[in-house]
Amino acid sequence: MKKFYTAYDVEYALSRGEKIIYINEGDVITDIAKETAEKNGVSFSSLANDASIGDNMTDRNELYNNVSKFNKVIRADYKNLMSEDEINKWRNEFPILKNIIHVGNCSQSAQAVSVRNSINKYLDNWLTVGMDWESWVEETYKAKVEFAKLINADPSEIALSTSVSEAVSTIASSLDYTGKRKKILVTDAEFPTINYIWLAQQKYGAKVDFVSVNKEHQIDIEEYDRYIDEDTLLTSVTQVYYLNGFKQDIAKIAEKAHRKGSLILVDAYQGLGTEPVDVKKMNIDILVSGNLKYLFGIPGIAFMYVNPNLTSMLKPSVTGWFAQENPFLFQTRYIDWANDARKFDNGTPPVLTSYAARAGMQITNEVGVDRIKDRIDMLSAHALQGCLDRGLKCISPFDVNKKGGTTAIWVSDKIDSHSMEVELKSRNIIASARGDVIRVAPHFYTKPEEIDYVLDQIQDIYLRK
Repeated sequence: MKKFYTAYDVEYALSRGEKIIYINEGDVITDIAKETAEKNGVSFSSLANDASIGDNMTDRNELYNNVSKFNKVIRADYKNLMSEDEINKWRNEFPILKNIIHVGNCSQSAQAVSVRNSINKYLDNWLTVGMDWESWVEETYKAKVEFAKLINADPSEIALSTSVSEAVSTIASSLDYTGKRKKILVTDAEFPTINYIWLAQQKYGAKVDFVSVNKEHQIDIEEYDRYIDEDTLLTSVTQVYYLNGFKQDIAKIAEKAHRKGSLILVDAYQGLGTEPVDVKKMNIDILVSGNLKYLFGIPGIAFMYVNPNLTSMLKPSVTGWFAQENPFLFQTRYIDWANDARKFDNGTPPVLTSYAARAGMQITNEVGVDRIKDRIDMLSAHALQGCLDRGLKCISPFDVNKKGGTTAIWVSDKIDSHSMEVELKSRNIIASARGDVIRVAPHFYTKPEEIDYVLDQIQDIYLRK
């Protein structure tokens, strides 16, 4: 991943009496950095071509991480922090925590006893009853009910899919790209599957435009004013950037989109369960999420909210028998879509994963998303300060109010992130690699001292390379 050099880097070099700043191939020097460097007699030199830098580990560590010295952690206001006694009680629900530090929740949360029991409940039912479609379909509905609680929706407004890719594809197949409004606006912060789906609609007439992330790996909200116009059919945004945890103000983006007549689709996968979402107050048209991250579920299931005012207008070509008003009528000569969000269901529903999803979301709803958010915000501030104290280069927002659960630490100048993940695993730590960073993503069950241990191990591995 390229690094952007700013005037701050030049000023830091001057404060150390240095006249050369070493950079990697592909790094970007901003115009103001060039001007500041020229005025002060500072030059930029490529690491690859300059042998004079030597192998001094301390100097290299300072060189790569000087930007962090200009950051200060801005903490969030905590309304109702969970006590450590309560945390200890809940940790018994997650057996892996007895031996493993689990900070890979941006990829997969720890297994809960209740989730495992729910999976076994399905398996036992299948073993002893055999075919029990009536209770299985009822369980998928109960999973919708639990998801609806999370986002202040009605179960009739929730569709069930096997993945976010399938859910978004269903919506994409519902839109008409032949009119004046045919632009789909996406961002570079989306998980790639979302953009692939929208790009695939170009064969049907869609025009896809992108909002870029800036040098801080964030998106300036004013950019939406520039990019959303009268031709925009739908604005597709992520709530939390999967790479570094940057969190967007969805309500404000929705307001900007609706002002120009655009629909808004929100991918909440990276943050749902750690950040309160109210689809009514936030005026969200469509929201999608899976369950394997902060909702304690497993792969193979996703949920989608669709504003009921849109349901009658949308006619998906990606569909299936459970999208019909009566799936068990088994007629084959016409489409008879359901009159609520079941219209966006597809084929045979994911039954086993519904058992797991429901149990996981029950944990979230019992603890309370507001309280989980406070805990995550506290742990985020602790992790950010820990990065600063150790000289680790963090590319996540240092304002916790703009940050989800992920703290992303740049490591690729010395070790590829996957190798870092593997090495941490050998030290009984589950973290998650993406691109050039190792992601530390706690959940409410994580303890501050565990964050400290993880950061110490990352620093140790990094300095040994």
